[in-house]
Amino acid sequence: MDEKQLFDSGCFLPCWTEDVAEQQSPIATVYTRGNKDLQTLLSELEQIKGQIQDIQERQWNLARLIHFHENNLVKD
Repeated sequence: MDEKQLFDSGCFLPCWTEDVAEQQSPIATVYTRGNKDLQTLLSELEQIKGQIQDIQERQWNLARLIHFHENNLVKD
């Protein structure tokens, strides 16, 4: 008997009783594409620019401190 005859006669295969749920792989959830509107992208760009400026200021301050320390300009 083939599967169609088994189905028609009311005999179900054991695999037909299993609940088949679609499973997503973790990779598929990581690479889902999310489009953002232009205003959101522009606001994120402004935040990034602000962070870059903050990092540059900190870098400049550290460079000055290293210069003072290397030239013994710091009072003991």
